[in-house]
Amino acid sequence: MRYQSLAYMILTILLFMVLPPPATAYSGDATTLYNQGVALITSKNYTEAVQAFDQAIALEPRYFEAWNEKADALNREKHFDDALAASDHALALNPNDVKTWINRGYILYNLGRYDDELKAYEQAIQIDPTSADAWFNKGYALGGMGKWSEALSAFATVESLDPAYPNLQANEQIAQQNLDASTPFYIKNAPMIDAIAIVIILVIAWIYAVRKKY
Repeated sequence: MRYQSLAYMILTILLFMVLPPPATAYSGDATTLYNQGVALITSKNYTEAVQAFDQAIALEPRYFEAWNEKADALNREKHFDDALAASDHALALNPNDVKTWINRGYILYNLGRYDDELKAYEQAIQIDPTSADAWFNKGYALGGMGKWSEALSAFATVESLDPAYPNLQANEQIAQQNLDASTPFYIKNAPMIDAIAIVIILVIAWIYAVRKKY
């Protein structure tokens, strides 16, 4: 029994060392700096935001939310490579954070790595299939790649999760318009073409039958 208790205690310690701490485990000073950084992003003071996040990280190196927000600020400041490096840190600390994967998608878009961008959103969806943000960004990415039918499918999922999602209807309309424009005439009008073909065949068959009688 004593050995079981010892094993349980060792396992608990190991889990504490491996898993990222919850936000409430961060120090008050680090949390204050983090909140300041978020406010600075909102006010578009990205350089100062990065500084605030760096100070928070100096106090709490495992503060993955601060690493992710630093990545966001660097991305907005157009320091894309540095932003991706900060995103790497955030995911190394917590690979299951949906927000970090979505933010990584934004960075990869700016780096022109569109396939990797799509994979980032798909990873976010794998973690949380109910994330409307992840599905919307997947649809947006698919649209950018010219995959309009798949984009519409992703937007339909967003609508099922959050019918009031911002700009959803506008993006659905754009995707539908582009799909219609890219669909060949013979595919778009296949039912009508098939019906005309059947009528022509019947007419030819009727004419042939009539001539045969005479």
